[in-house]
Amino acid sequence: MKNMLWLGLFGIIGMGMSGVGQAAPDGAAVPLRVAAADGAQAAAASAVGVVQQVKPEEGKVKISHEPIAALGWPAMTMYFRVKDKAVLEGIAAGDRVRFDLEKGATGLVITRMEKMAK
Repeated sequence: MKNMLWLGLFGIIGMGMSGVGQAAPDGAAVPLRVAAADGAQAAAASAVGVVQQVKPEEGKVKISHEPIAALGWPAMTMYFRVKDKAVLEGIAAGDRVRFDLEKGATGLVITRMEKMAK
């Protein structure tokens, strides 16, 4: 009986933790919602936005992005981590970019970024 109580408690905690996720606008934490047809989290998503700030030494970039339908996210401005700092080479504030996100060990990270025509 005691084992059943522990299993139930861990199940409830696990369900509560499943929505915890990403850094969001200006570093605040918000639940990460990832839409997928089979209910599993999407492994990757693409988005378009305008770079607001680049922090290559930290491997981060602040982007005002358009809605990301694959994640169920509205348009917003937020910091993203990059998988490899080389992704940030040649990227500057004001650049309009298309970028790919992938689920990493600590949340979503940018794996690829390319400048677009303004």
